[in-house]
Amino acid sequence: MGIRRTGFYSVDYTLQPLDSVAGKTRVMEDEFIAASGTDITDAFRLYLRPLLGSGMPDAYRLRLNKVPKILGLGK
Repeated sequence: MGIRRTGFYSVDYTLQPLDSVAGKTRVMEDEFIAASGTDITDAFRLYLRPLLGSGMPDAYRLRLNKVPKILGLGK
């Protein structure tokens, strides 16, 4: 199965011969990787939108809730 972009938010799905897609690797473009190297950019979110739809929730990082360490339990 191949995915061909037909517009900014539209794609067509086409059958492809297996030998034309098997073993092919596509490297993620630098403009899609955030400066931190551990996140994605808005450009990548726009690129994915035709595949994921527009109703995807935003991702958030959880805050670290520190708890006191209790050492020596059970002694």
